[in-house]
Amino acid sequence: MITFGVKTLEHTIELGREAAHYVTTFFAEPISLIFEKCYNPFLLMNKKRYAGLLWTKSTNFDKIDCKGIETVRRDNCHLVRDVVNTVL
Repeated sequence: MITFGVKTLEHTIELGREAAHYVTTFFAEPISLIFEKCYNPFLLMNKKRYAGLLWTKSTNFDKIDCKGIETVRRDNCHLVRDVVNTVL
């Protein structure tokens, strides 16, 4: 994950695509890096535990993406999942 530190989402997505193209020039021919997604806003709790709005285009966010937190873990009851998802 990279933080560009710019104000607009459109500029962040553009910089992400440029960075993917630039890094691809250092790889051997069949390997290429592709820009996938952008998170805005982004909540980082710990290593491998985060949540945020996932954007692939700057017009509309795709979904709330949660990794490693209580909304996606199977060892919690449904009430905990619903409460944390509602808070997010």
